[in-house]
Amino acid sequence: MKKICIALDTSPAAEIIAKTGYEYAKLLNAEVTLVHTIYGASFYIRNYDPIMGYEGYLTTGQGSLVDNFKVESEKFLQATVNFLGDQTIKTNVLFGETHTAILDYVNEAKCNLLVIGSHSHSGFENLIMGNIAAKIVKHSEVPVLIVPIKNK
Repeated sequence: MKKICIALDTSPAAEIIAKTGYEYAKLLNAEVTLVHTIYGASFYIRNYDPIMGYEGYLTTGQGSLVDNFKVESEKFLQATVNFLGDQTIKTNVLFGETHTAILDYVNEAKCNLLVIGSHSHSGFENLIMGNIAAKIVKHSEVPVLIVPIKNK
């Protein structure tokens, strides 16, 4: 069986990445796993509009960071499963440096394709932390489908 891993963050671009990856999976009759990586709390402080039925990591009305990132990540991934309308989709929360955690998972799960977005942070953030998509493409042992996302 073919296996496709779709790596998502909680930015609005996740909807496009999830839909695109899922469409490929359906065409290939492949098993799908959605993954989200927890690495560094500063990313989760951002407040996004709800995407795919998921409200975000901040506690409504309190403005405080939810203590358990894993539980919130699982909620985000389940909201994405619900949005895509296929309860056979698997989910997995990963921990560690984003590109390393994703690539380790893809190799361990014997995935045949990895779907990621190309969106990047500001030029300064890219200079400091590098571009995750570029690191994944450079080190991946499986084909990578990059969904282009332009920040507007």
